[in-house]
Amino acid sequence: MMTQERKDQLYEGMFGWICEHIHDPQDLYITLHKHFGMSKEELHDHCIESLDEFFPEEDAKTRLSQKLKDCFEQYKTEWLRKRPDALIEDAEEIASVQRMFKELPNAVTDEDAAYLLRFKNPLEVASDYWTRMNGSGSVVDDEVTHILWEIRDRQAAEADYEMEPEYYSPIEQKCQSPELSM
Repeated sequence: MMTQERKDQLYEGMFGWICEHIHDPQDLYITLHKHFGMSKEELHDHCIESLDEFFPEEDAKTRLSQKLKDCFEQYKTEWLRKRPDALIEDAEEIASVQRMFKELPNAVTDEDAAYLLRFKNPLEVASDYWTRMNGSGSVVDDEVTHILWEIRDRQAAEADYEMEPEYYSPIEQKCQSPELSM
């Protein structure tokens, strides 16, 4: 039986050979992505960003859906570390996060998705708004739509939640990373 170490060694060797012998970027994209199924992120893990141009740009809803999945996985990891009594105390928050994870992908418009992508954790933003406005009651699509409108219209969440770096204003960026001078 082949060991994982040997598999890793063969993988690295084959990957290196392919990258060394296929010089045309489009052929390399076809080989690595189309034939072997490597994702854009997996190529980035191997420091191959030069093939990004061949990947179609995903729409905002698709990117938001993936970001929500990533955020939800982080929540689940945190929940698994908690004691049962702490989970009971956090039941309303957990229910809200689960509900928004389930409902948001179907409720967002392209504009909602683009706006929510500005946040490091859009699931936190939406679930906090949901909890403040509704508690752990049942979801009605119109209510989720109202929460999305509320978040976008008031834009107050930008001051309360961590944003992706590209959405900080120049003044905020300067405050976050002060320059040292002598």
